[in-house]
Amino acid sequence: MKNITNIMAGAGVALCAMLTSCSTDDNANPGTPSYIALETNSGRILFSSNTNAKRPIGMLANMANAAVAMDWIETQNIDRNRQITVPQEAVRWPHTNLLGLQVGDTISIRDALYATVLTDDSAAAATLAYACGQALNPSSPESAFINQMNKLARSLGMFTTYFKGTNGAVVSQSSARDMALLATYVTTNQSLLAICSMPSVTVTVNGTRRVTIHNGNKLLSASVDGIKVARSKSAGACLMATSRRSSVRRTNPTTGQQSVYAQRLVTVILGETSSQQRYNMAARFLRDGWEEWEKWLPTNDIQDRKKFLMLPKH
Repeated sequence: MKNITNIMAGAGVALCAMLTSCSTDDNANPGTPSYIALETNSGRILFSSNTNAKRPIGMLANMANAAVAMDWIETQNIDRNRQITVPQEAVRWPHTNLLGLQVGDTISIRDALYATVLTDDSAAAATLAYACGQALNPSSPESAFINQMNKLARSLGMFTTYFKGTNGAVVSQSSARDMALLATYVTTNQSLLAICSMPSVTVTVNGTRRVTIHNGNKLLSASVDGIKVARSKSAGACLMATSRRSSVRRTNPTTGQQSVYAQRLVTVILGETSSQQRYNMAARFLRDGWEEWEKWLPTNDIQDRKKFLMLPKH
């Protein structure tokens, strides 16, 4: 089987280079959140703090699971209605087995994706990982899938990230900078982004048991179209959110030439003390971020570009 991260290799290269000027804090103080807000198409960093600090990310790790699984689905032309079977490995975390899956239950790939992305379901994520991992290495499907998650991280330039499990029930560490790279990658996959934007969906287990699940992201709106929130004892309140506006025409002040630019903001918050504070901060970043972005003008001046990409301290 083709290495499913091959087509991802260049996805985060440009943005990764733009983020190399991020602060180099190794650790964040307890109770002090890490955050970053940027416009993805220009690479402009709007707000940031403790961007490289390694810290637990909770169920935000499920987004890496979904990204790898979606690449497998699309590159291998996998039928999303295919039923997959819940393995023993998937039910090790009863507190985050939100669908109440049991060994031997069946669920479609599509519904497993829904539960992985919209909720903090570890069993659905592990089942999805096992199905994909079997195609990679039948003798060790779980390890094979985790390896793909980490290959994705490396290909996107997520150099402070290491995934220890197929889902967020296993504590993995990352940074706000790295999770911004992952969030930006997710926004380039319209199928995955569409899942992130769903307010709710009804999934089916064993062909008969129907369960309605709701998106935990309370910021969802006409403009905020993803991607995931999470909360745990180790990680605190975390969030990855993205907002899109219609393309805009900008004039380069150096050349006088006009170009059309897509517009998308991404914000990541890690380690906030409460869910509401997380939402308040993200809403403020998305609101004020657009005001900051509207001041931007394209330029061919390389030195200005370097200054432009330096992270302001807020």
